Amino acid sequence: MLSAVAARKAALAAQAERQTLESPTPSGSGSTTPAPSRSETPKRKSTVQKSRSATKKIKKSQPKSMPQQTTTADAFRDQTDIIVVQSEDDGSDDAMSGLEEFDEGPSDRNGGASTRRAWSPSQPVADSSDEDSVDDEAENANPLDISTLFPHLSHPKQVPTDDNVLSTFEPVLDENVFILTEDECHQLGLEGNATLVGLDADDSVCVLGTCSLVVLHGSINLLGATISSSTVKHRVYAPRSAPLPVIRPGKETGSMVHADKFPPRLRDALQHKAIIALHELKTDVVGLGRICRTFEGVFEPSRWQKSSIEAPFDIPGLYMIRQQSRECHAFWMPPSWSKALDMLSPNDNMICGTYIIKGPKNSGKSTFARTLTNHLLSTYKRVAFLECDLGQSEFTPGGMVSLNVISSPILGPPFTHPTLPNRAHFIGSTTPRSSPSHYLDAVLSLIQAYRLDIQTPTLDFDDSEDETLISDVIPIVVNTMGWSKGLGFDLTQKIESLLEPTDIFDIHTPVREEYPTSIAPVGIGGHNNGYGAYHDQSTMDATTARVHVLDAVVSSSSAAGYTPADHRAINILSYFHARFPIDAVPGGFNQVNATEWDVSRPLCAQLPYKVDCSVAFDKIVLTGAGSEDVVEEEIARVLNGAIVGFIKCDPGAIDVDIGAQSSRDAPPNDIPYTRQFSPPSPLSSECVGLGLIRGVSSPSPAITSTDHASPEGLSKTYLHILTPLPHTLLAQTRVLVKGEMELPVWGMLDFRNFEGKDVDMGDVVGVERDNVPYLQWGKAPDGALGAEKRRVRRNLMRRGQM
Repeated sequence: MLSAVAARKAALAAQAERQTLESPTPSGSGSTTPAPSRSETPKRKSTVQKSRSATKKIKKSQPKSMPQQTTTADAFRDQTDIIVVQSEDDGSDDAMSGLEEFDEGPSDRNGGASTRRAWSPSQPVADSSDEDSVDDEAENANPLDISTLFPHLSHPKQVPTDDNVLSTFEPVLDENVFILTEDECHQLGLEGNATLVGLDADDSVCVLGTCSLVVLHGSINLLGATISSSTVKHRVYAPRSAPLPVIRPGKETGSMVHADKFPPRLRDALQHKAIIALHELKTDVVGLGRICRTFEGVFEPSRWQKSSIEAPFDIPGLYMIRQQSRECHAFWMPPSWSKALDMLSPNDNMICGTYIIKGPKNSGKSTFARTLTNHLLSTYKRVAFLECDLGQSEFTPGGMVSLNVISSPILGPPFTHPTLPNRAHFIGSTTPRSSPSHYLDAVLSLIQAYRLDIQTPTLDFDDSEDETLISDVIPIVVNTMGWSKGLGFDLTQKIESLLEPTDIFDIHTPVREEYPTSIAPVGIGGHNNGYGAYHDQSTMDATTARVHVLDAVVSSSSAAGYTPADHRAINILSYFHARFPIDAVPGGFNQVNATEWDVSRPLCAQLPYKVDCSVAFDKIVLTGAGSEDVVEEEIARVLNGAIVGFIKCDPGAIDVDIGAQSSRDAPPNDIPYTRQFSPPSPLSSECVGLGLIRGVSSPSPAITSTDHASPEGLSKTYLHILTPLPHTLLAQTRVLVKGEMELPVWGMLDFRNFEGKDVDMGDVVGVERDNVPYLQWGKAPDGALGAEKRRVRRNLMRRGQM
């Protein structure tokens, strides 16, 4: 900040210089400028007044005609209208003597000589935080050379570093990139059009979009997985909302696939360390962005990147990313992750590994769980995955705990691989806060199912060609929830005690607030092994697991602007638009993934199942906070637009009241609902999938009380249900359970009417806005309860937080 004293001194200095130019003095004579007296110093002004007055006086002090420089490379850098002013805190008279000196060292911030700063109308004044970064060469430099005094201003653009470089592969047509013809694809056993890519040891390719990948020679490393040469096609999904995969050649040298049928034109490609074939992937997963507008264009470069993104592979929808940006973040493993994964190896006594992943939310648990699963698939033919995170599920929509048997690498975010679980239980909420006991019973049931049916398979049903993988044991990866305080911490500790893990991966943050105060470093068998973790003191001596401390990673989806609520919305919409094989039967060791998505019509325009409640279901149960207050007369309203779980129960697991009822307690409809009825026990039931009750048919006209005496007299109620489940699974379910989950707003709209529009969303399947159920445009009417946005106060503190 310029003070009045500094401005006056600068003006006097400029006046003296102007007098010298107009009437030069003879050599040997000197001229002095009288210093202002203290009596002339005005009264103290405010900071704003000081800056305004100083600016005006500095403008007046500029000379009308400036001497021209003989050689000037930059007019702004070498201009002579640069003066040196004092710090506003220094009002002494002797400071004038150092006005023309530039060889003094930097001032001490705690006191000492005042700081000299160069001021120019064309370049900003260096901040005080940058003063210490000026090197010694600037002290004796020409004061007019701004590049020397302020080196950080001479190069305003940031030079890209190695950390920002994502792809080092330089594509050259017919040298390391080969566009195959139909005959060449047929010779190599490839279907459709394909592009052959040869990778050397130092090459890396970061891709954006979708493709189908086949490794023909050598091996590659991709998202923690090592994929060797084979004829298996791997689907790669790389949206901007998730870490982008980076393809690198692996250390293994696999045999060449169809080496005897390799075309002569492509034999020069055999000199590369790894050869991959890329195909176009047609699954319509890109169309999910039309339904959930938050993810629109997520498989394509952003409009700021389209001019700089390359597409050298001639594959529609596949791009190569060179530099990291705000929208694109590549998959990266911290050194602690690599060290922990390198320590995992099959035990000599063939003890099946149990790996549990813990840590707070937004620390990278799900990313590491996928990486660990891919790493284990390089050694085992199958890996079990126990999902305990209700809010960020990997293979199913939220609100479920599931057990899946994985046989292929996970090469995409959760919404790109919806899976029919081998066994699952429906909790109905994104948190176990309202039903912790039911949540623990469901996890315990899945652990028992893994140990009895999956852990040690008696027969090998895998027809894989690779016989080097271990098939007689199946390890398990357990992903816990991010609720790591209070009740959430107790639930995670209980799950850990039930599992008896062999390895614990503890993702920590700089501030360890998720653990109790009684903590101690733990390693193998309770001893520190060099990379110990903070663990509960009460269980420190009891555990025999190896505890690996992992560094947290910044969520790339959060950096790109996607919240956990956005991911939950796209996951559940992807599930309802997914198309599973018709004859798919999950269970055992089969992994049933969605093969494609139907995004041609919104959910409100698809044909539903019309189900008679009195025939199809034995019981309808409500669970969650407030569900016990729903009376029988309101059950039809509650089920309207609800997400429900299809439950398959063992015979006799649920009581069904089939006896005749008196007219006094007769139900108002034929919906088999009983108030305050508990969900079926997880030990005798399982959830096969989810459904959406898009509507409940209106009851028939009023029936007299005498008609209620016979079942034929009850009003018929039909449910219109949407579900992607195959018919074989629906026939096994007799119970519906509704929880706290709701359909996202994007699933209630007709995206066909507002495509290409920003504001006007049109009608919904021909129905005007005002008549669309469940939705309301504009401001809520006055007096409507629950219509206004809920306000949450976050400025309240507990006594312990003060």
